[in-house]
Amino acid sequence: MRLLPINQLEPGDVIADTLHSGDGRVLLRQGVALNADMIKAVARWGIPALPVEWPGFEDIDTTPIVSPAIIDKIALWAKHPGPLDASRLHEGQALVSSLREEQLLVHARAFEMLSVYQAGSAYLTFYANLAGLVMRLADQIAPEWSEAYGLSALLYGFHHPGLEDGKVRELSAADLAALILAVRQCRAPAPVVTALLHHQCRYDGSGSPPLKGEEIYRGGMLLGLAESFLMLIFQTDQEPLPAHEALEWVMGGAGTDFSLEAVRKLGRIVAPYAAGQVVTLGREVAVVQRVPADWPNRPVILMLNGESKGQTVDLRQADQQTRVISGVYQNRLWS
Repeated sequence: MRLLPINQLEPGDVIADTLHSGDGRVLLRQGVALNADMIKAVARWGIPALPVEWPGFEDIDTTPIVSPAIIDKIALWAKHPGPLDASRLHEGQALVSSLREEQLLVHARAFEMLSVYQAGSAYLTFYANLAGLVMRLADQIAPEWSEAYGLSALLYGFHHPGLEDGKVRELSAADLAALILAVRQCRAPAPVVTALLHHQCRYDGSGSPPLKGEEIYRGGMLLGLAESFLMLIFQTDQEPLPAHEALEWVMGGAGTDFSLEAVRKLGRIVAPYAAGQVVTLGREVAVVQRVPADWPNRPVILMLNGESKGQTVDLRQADQQTRVISGVYQNRLWS
């Protein structure tokens, strides 16, 4: 399949995966041929890109990093009416364990962000990615605390307004204070509480609370890093950034906003370009076939033009070091 921006869709394009709404309903099924009205509807729903069937791209694996079933369960758990209590906390811990099992199954792949079409709204996509990314980061730095940090990410979205209106925004000071009080009252583990308390800290001491450097709890650092990175990609109050640009922005804050170690780990696990995206390499055009876990910014690509047209190229190989992806290809077709 090819991941195609909405403004490049044309009537007759066939959807390669099912499109969901934020409450789990199926909006468009896999295999449906789009017409002009459907394309307008997708744009109104705020879906930035859709996977479509494309000749020669049939073998590209687009299995999401978090399954639709887990996304639905996360949304239902977070939106469920009533206060946070011990029973709800245990349900959240079970969800995190299920998410952890899924993450272990895909460790051979880099972390490719879920697309909005898979979750149905910008906020729910951000939220599901947040839980998965925090756990993947923790696996690199403190694997014994992976589920605790994942639970802090899950609790971050408990009754968040974005679950209702789909808008991505930081927790207000009042909402965060109320959440932390509820988490403490239901006796969540100390690492979970501390991660939430410290996630707005910044490495140079400019955050809240004004802790600095190693004074910041590691789980809070990872939650704050993942939150900042993903908000750039799924932000709704201004134009969202492509993943590769958001990664560059966050890396620019290494040593100021976040620890150098945490930012380096992010760069080593996140895929700047997703499977199915068409990218440019100077004058060459290629499609990303696979993003390996050991070097996510050097994926396996299929060349689409030039002298190497039709060849599969592994950018990790020594003889391919002069080939550098410069961005996402902006047109539907290439010469």
